[in-house]
Amino acid sequence: MNPVLRRSLMFALAVMAGMAGESLLLVRAQVFRLESFLREDFRVLMFLENDLPNSQVKILEDKLLGLPGVSEVRFVSRDAALAALRRDDPELVESVTWMGDNPLRPAFEVRPAPSALARFDEWLASARSVADWADLRYRAGQVRAILQVQLYGHFLSLILSSLLCLACAALAAALWWARSPGIFWLAAAVGPTHGGATVLTTLRKFIGGHVPAGVGAAVGLVLALAAAWPARQYLPWWGMPTVGSQFVVWAATTLATGIFSSL
Repeated sequence: MNPVLRRSLMFALAVMAGMAGESLLLVRAQVFRLESFLREDFRVLMFLENDLPNSQVKILEDKLLGLPGVSEVRFVSRDAALAALRRDDPELVESVTWMGDNPLRPAFEVRPAPSALARFDEWLASARSVADWADLRYRAGQVRAILQVQLYGHFLSLILSSLLCLACAALAAALWWARSPGIFWLAAAVGPTHGGATVLTTLRKFIGGHVPAGVGAAVGLVLALAAAWPARQYLPWWGMPTVGSQFVVWAATTLATGIFSSL
């Protein structure tokens, strides 16, 4: 194949592979940030029928904290609940207190740990047994959303790990069979000729042969990031992939594209 055509093909393949890899990383980062956003916002409200002495409130709080899968417990008295409602919606406070009494109930705000969400029904049953609660409130749809997002995150991680393993397998196969001209410098380094000049020459050839793949992979990563960048203005959970993961994707894309184009 014409060297110019081969380098152009290598560059184009690397751009496409880099865009695909960076897109998967970006989606995975948003999924994990969305999961964290939903988990931090999720609370279970456990309402008491009547006010309790501070000593009994402390006992219930310790019991709830002692349950497996509980990250945080906060007691909210009637007055504190009314003050929060007055701050958030003053008009609603006027409608619920028109008779002069505070109709709100004291409650515990409980934030489950991430491990508890996978077995939420079992966890909720154990929390319900701590006391004779007047009512328990939570967003069932939010629990389902968190579990779905966790599934998507694990699936994307599996896909990225599989692609990385395939790239490593391709490199190992090329090293074993020495079918790619761009990696003959390894054979020269361990062969009967150990001249430093020969090794350096072949190393320069190897690096030079993979420059189009490296540049193309970098261009692909930048294009994918530029396409997704405007979304940060509309997503409160926007997050960037780690630098390490982006480097791994770039290196795997460069090697895999270079080897494939050299066959």
